[in-house]
Amino acid sequence: MKELQQLLKQFLAREISIDVLRDGFGQLLEADPELAAVAAAWLDAGERDGLLSSAVCNAMKSVIVTHMAATNHGPNPASSGIFGILDMDEDAPPPAAAGIPPEQTGDDEGEKGSETFVRDPDATTLGDADDVMPQPAKDGKVEIGALIGGRYELLSQLGAGGMGRVFKARDRLRAEAQDRHPNIALKVLSEEFKLHPDSMIALQREVRRAQTLAHPNVITVHEFFRDGPHLYMTMELLEGRPLDELCNSEYANGIPYEEAWPIVDGVCKALQYGHEKGIVHSDIKPANVFLCDDGTVKVLDLGISRPMSPGNVPNSEETAFDPGKRLGSLTPAYAALEMWYQATPDPRDDIYALACMTYVLLTGRHPFGGASARDAKDQGLVPERIDSLSRGQWNALLKGLAFERDLRTPSVQQFRHDFGPQAVARRNRRYAAAAALAVVLVASLVGIRFYTQAVENRTIEDSAGGQVVDVERPELTEEQVTRFDNMLQLAEMQFTEVTPDLNSEELAYLMSLGPNSVVTIAASILDVDPGYEGALSARKRAFDIMIDKAESLENAGDYDNAYQLTQLAVEFMPLNSRVLNLQRDICSRAPESCVGQ
Repeated sequence: MKELQQLLKQFLAREISIDVLRDGFGQLLEADPELAAVAAAWLDAGERDGLLSSAVCNAMKSVIVTHMAATNHGPNPASSGIFGILDMDEDAPPPAAAGIPPEQTGDDEGEKGSETFVRDPDATTLGDADDVMPQPAKDGKVEIGALIGGRYELLSQLGAGGMGRVFKARDRLRAEAQDRHPNIALKVLSEEFKLHPDSMIALQREVRRAQTLAHPNVITVHEFFRDGPHLYMTMELLEGRPLDELCNSEYANGIPYEEAWPIVDGVCKALQYGHEKGIVHSDIKPANVFLCDDGTVKVLDLGISRPMSPGNVPNSEETAFDPGKRLGSLTPAYAALEMWYQATPDPRDDIYALACMTYVLLTGRHPFGGASARDAKDQGLVPERIDSLSRGQWNALLKGLAFERDLRTPSVQQFRHDFGPQAVARRNRRYAAAAALAVVLVASLVGIRFYTQAVENRTIEDSAGGQVVDVERPELTEEQVTRFDNMLQLAEMQFTEVTPDLNSEELAYLMSLGPNSVVTIAASILDVDPGYEGALSARKRAFDIMIDKAESLENAGDYDNAYQLTQLAVEFMPLNSRVLNLQRDICSRAPESCVGQ
């Protein structure tokens, strides 16, 4: 750093020119590659504190970009002669004003604001690629037939999005080596990146990170490099269809759970792998999921997407990408609430998006009508029940859709466990046992008398409020206590919504089934501290309200809904004598309401 500081002092004293400064900085980077990250942070601080102008910082960062791209290009990148210096002088005109024509967009196919890698795997305007002599990109244009980096022949455009355009390309080195799969996907990064070296540096780091990923459900990223005025990424070429295209056609009305689960499971496996590597995707949506012809599910851009300040986003289904702020993207309809406030990336952000996408797969509709999490929460929107799901699966999906991060499913593993087909098998085994027990209980008065005795034997001290006694409790930080108390205030708001005219489904949603229900909130707190008094009290209060309603329904002869409420109550307070006695009464009056529930 001392050498760099000395260079800057000489430049500020007008002892050397900007070109000498950049050349000297480049030599320092070659001698010490680790200097790049430190220098980038140091330049940011200098610009922020007003010690360095934006023009100087951009000039220096362009050197970092070139250095990092060169070190990641592959075999002998320096010999290709493709690594020039971006012109970041303060007085330099923008590309159009300098006489460089804007990039041609090529085919309109796939230009819908979302990115993919294969719309039509066989499409090409070249005919037989072997009969075409590729030409280097001329005048900065990237078009079909161009040869990129002396190596990649552009065959067809596959799609376009906020980060740039994607082409199908043939790797001449692979072809010469008679590789069975010589074609790759090549992304041409948008012109905006050249104006924002910060994003370029961040993207380079993320590409390096993505290169370390090796998973069957994650697309493979090969390299990141520069050729002339343009910057490129190369990736595995996928043949199949993007999920957003399917959702707008064959899947427009939703698909059965049995068809949706393999897709959801593939995405879960990719996200779980990324989370274990410390990578949050932050932009899971149908456009970033690809269904290959062989049935493999691939997640795109894992390790590259990052949250950003949303700004003005006109279309809730389009990705907002601003390389001038932070690297990454945000799709309003799938972005978790915390992403709108630029919170630190968290695996639970991906779970919210995953749950939204799962809902779309099953119904053809967004759970909140396409509204963002922020708007959906403000408007009090709730997703419509999916009848084809079991109660456990529906609850798992609702928990994934929780607006508050602390109430959301904590991990992808848990989501897979709760939503997967094995959850139905577990539930069916429980119901089979419960149904058999119900038949026995209603078979005779003798059976009921024995059941009454069993209730008395299993009763806990209800006066204790269901609190856990003699449990090991952790030492909570002040921050945890504050967060828990804030969560309990949200639970209190649910209590204020309870009125006598609520039906059983509405009450169950507020107390137990909803993503922000009282029981869900209490369970999140008790998972951390099993003896947290406020959570125990809130849970007991919800229990009492549900049982009061169940008793009222029983008295009105609505045994089915009464029993369903007791079943929900049993799930979180299974040994309470009040609910067990009520179930006994309902089963004795209306056995058909108990059997098979």
